Amino acid sequence: MSQAALIQSLSVEANAIAAFGRALSEERDAIKRQDFQALSELLNKKMELAQALTRASASREAQMIALGLRVGDGGLLVGREVEPAVTEAWRKVVFFAHKANDANDLNGAIVNAHLEFTQEAIQVLRQGGMGPNEMYGRDGKAQAAASGVSLAAG
Repeated sequence: MSQAALIQSLSVEANAIAAFGRALSEERDAIKRQDFQALSELLNKKMELAQALTRASASREAQMIALGLRVGDGGLLVGREVEPAVTEAWRKVVFFAHKANDANDLNGAIVNAHLEFTQEAIQVLRQGGMGPNEMYGRDGKAQAAASGVSLAAG
């Protein structure tokens, strides 16, 4: 097993991670546009990319074991003599992985913000300044809330 083969595997893995990151960017754009059809298609695309990434990672890990290399503290490659080209290829993998992780975190934050807004809107509709479930009558029409001063007070 040569380090040249490992460099090739690292390149394949970096490209797979970068493709996943691009899919996350497309997902963020679809979320902003509220394009649910595109989100459904992107889910399938992300699943395919994740499977390809899993295969690439497994191949790279097997090669690293065969070469006596491992990932040490801080994500650095340790073990036998590591060629500079291997170190550079590994840096690309780590860079794209961090970038994809950040994109995934951002998408999650956007989805959570939408979810919180929706939950708050539902809560307002349920209460509407009145008691629970009193905003709409049985006929679906808005009920007028009692407001103002009562003229019959006396």
